[in-house]
Amino acid sequence: MGIYTNVLECYKLTDTLTYMKTKKIKNFKMNRETFPLRRKVIDLIYEAKKGGVNLPRIEVRIGEQSSAKHKNVLGCAKIKGNQMWITKDAIDLGSDILRNIVFHEIAHAVYGTQHDESCPLMCSALSEDAILNKEDCLKHLLKYQPMEK
Repeated sequence: MGIYTNVLECYKLTDTLTYMKTKKIKNFKMNRETFPLRRKVIDLIYEAKKGGVNLPRIEVRIGEQSSAKHKNVLGCAKIKGNQMWITKDAIDLGSDILRNIVFHEIAHAVYGTQHDESCPLMCSALSEDAILNKEDCLKHLLKYQPMEK
């Protein structure tokens, strides 16, 4: 099976022990305080699904920046790996900004989309004057979804 440590969260998937971690964000332990934060992110994923985005199950972890070197990181994703990490700082910025961050990370995690400085959703940095509303976030995310055959 594998060795379980309290340092890393783990989950069992078809008899294989898998660890979901990233260098930029240190996972919070899943507890009474973390669950509502994670729920806010998951609710936004469902919002995208209800808006017509075809999505697989996405693994979500909540945490904090792992070091001062990553102090500006609000979220990250495993490219085409259906995994994303969102910081508590991102959640604390409010629902509109969080939506921009979550939809941005969905594009990375599901579609493998790279940063695109000409797209307000996929810019490498989020600026306060470029926060998209709910409809615009959805419109931009949908343009990265592959066409169904």
